[in-house]
Amino acid sequence: MTKPVYVFSGFLDSGKTQAIKETLYNPRFNEGERTLIICFEEGDVIYDEKFMSITNSKVVYLDSISDLTFAKQKELDKQYRPERIFLELNGMEDDNILYDNGFIKDWELAQTLTVIDASKFNLYMINMRQFMYNHIVNAEMVILNRSDGLDKRYLRNNIKSINQYTELIYEDKDGNVTNQIDEELFDLSKDLDISDYDYGLWFMDAIDNPEKYDKKKISIKVKYAGEIDDYDNVVIMGRRAMVCCANDITDIALPCIGIKPAEIDKDKYYKMTGIGRCIMNEEGMKVPALEVKSHEEADAPKDELVTFN
Repeated sequence: MTKPVYVFSGFLDSGKTQAIKETLYNPRFNEGERTLIICFEEGDVIYDEKFMSITNSKVVYLDSISDLTFAKQKELDKQYRPERIFLELNGMEDDNILYDNGFIKDWELAQTLTVIDASKFNLYMINMRQFMYNHIVNAEMVILNRSDGLDKRYLRNNIKSINQYTELIYEDKDGNVTNQIDEELFDLSKDLDISDYDYGLWFMDAIDNPEKYDKKKISIKVKYAGEIDDYDNVVIMGRRAMVCCANDITDIALPCIGIKPAEIDKDKYYKMTGIGRCIMNEEGMKVPALEVKSHEEADAPKDELVTFN
């Protein structure tokens, strides 16, 4: 029988243990299955005997992700006979170690979640950006707790620059979900001329809501970022952003349709004006594109790296 593995990542005291306990207390998720929780750090919230009894859970503590070898997995599997496994990672380790090592045959990765104390997000991004990157880049879902009164767009845009496909859940200090972002970023009643400073905000909003900009007239300043095989009238154009550190720069770019790569100087910026399109990518996901009507050379932005404020 295949046993699902659920991975919870994030810094110490971010709320990982609480998230696991709430998940296992939920009767819609727990029908008495034997659950093994493998924990790589201990915070203020603990797995007490009452919790383990009610949820049919056992907890094992290991010092490092590297200790979860195939041999250790087989040992734990034989000893506890779990029907599913929860992993609570150490926030100061590289999550990629886990995915590089993999799991034994009967263990299969089911979901990866990252829990972040949103009130400390900016501090983490300044002082521990590499660890934040490691926690977010593999996450299918990011839970941002304690987000009361914070700028959800700032949180969203910085996270989406690292992993644009992750799902975001905002919670207040009481654990209530507060996902609504009420105000529109741009006035969609008129043509959009996206400023250099707003490019990051616009792009992340377009990634989240490509239908919103479908059929809208849009002007953006962008630079060559790549091509698509077998399409001679499409160029990937955009800007660059630092998502991790100075050595980890990525393209924040979109397909520009109706223009040939030979028409573009790869070292220059262009003002592209066209019609926004919502298209399907190769993975079957909706993404924004620009059907180009005109383009002209333009000066480089004052700050060439995108920001998401």
